[in-house]
Amino acid sequence: MKKTMRSIAKRTVILWYCLMLSFLPCIYADSYSGAEPDEAEILRIPVWVFLEAQPGVMDNDVQGTVLPPRTAIIELSKTLMEGMIYGWKFTYTPVDKQRQVAEAFELTPLHTIAHNDKRLSLTDVRIEYPSVYCWAEYRIPEALRKRREEWTRIPVATAKGRGSASRKQEIDGIRDAYHEAALDALHSYLRKNLKNKPKEVSGEMLIRNNPRLYTAGGKFHAELSVDIRIKEVIPYEIF
Repeated sequence: MKKTMRSIAKRTVILWYCLMLSFLPCIYADSYSGAEPDEAEILRIPVWVFLEAQPGVMDNDVQGTVLPPRTAIIELSKTLMEGMIYGWKFTYTPVDKQRQVAEAFELTPLHTIAHNDKRLSLTDVRIEYPSVYCWAEYRIPEALRKRREEWTRIPVATAKGRGSASRKQEIDGIRDAYHEAALDALHSYLRKNLKNKPKEVSGEMLIRNNPRLYTAGGKFHAELSVDIRIKEVIPYEIF
């Protein structure tokens, strides 16, 4: 009898603990509080680049910008941090063959991070040929942290997307892969939420958690999960 009661009590404690966890706010796993007064939050993401340009690229092949590994990993860190901290604004025009309209997608950061921004740092750098890996960290001040919290107060939709680009495009290819992943995420959102094809859609998106980058088949492959906030939808006039 006592053994049965202890078993019931143990299950009750576990159930209560799980219930309490379900009410905790959703936070990003790779962010934590800073120790300095101007470090309200420190955002941390894994980043990697190749140590060398793709070998065997012929003269007549189109190769992207080749940067030293440290420069490349800083530039990539800036691109991702801009999307995670400030967000990107976008303008999208869907393809419409009947109206002879080509697809167009513009994606720009709401705010850029300077190359020498002291709030951006690289930690735990390790080399595993042919790549170099590290954690990119950005120290977020209180005012900026509050701005990020606005995304949790205003209803937004979450969407996932994938993109790819040629490995020989180097850092340009990585950016193109993420650009395509952002477009794919927007496609996914629009298919579920708009019945009629719009003339143009504009809004903002924020990278929700750690973006993924890997290579396969001579291409960079990127995966993104983003929060999307639609600002304006311009419909076509009936003709």
